[in-house]
Amino acid sequence: MLTPVEIGPSPTPQAAEARAQRRQRLLEQLQAAAAPLLEQMADTLADAPDREIFRSVEVRLRDLGQQVAASAQQTGLSDRKKGGT
Repeated sequence: MLTPVEIGPSPTPQAAEARAQRRQRLLEQLQAAAAPLLEQMADTLADAPDREIFRSVEVRLRDLGQQVAASAQQTGLSDRKKGGT
């Protein structure tokens, strides 16, 4: 059985605003970092012969997806090191 999640006090308007700003900043950084990798994914899919779509193409897409995830994690870590500024 799931236990209820304890919910603390609602965040202050300032905390909510700071979170929204941080989220937007992170989203912009993630989109910029992911765009070239997504383009590579699109190129891979567009250029792939049908017989390769579940072979080498799948591996290539998975590798690119892992690069996106690693970039996202690094972006989050970098943002925290900078103190969100």
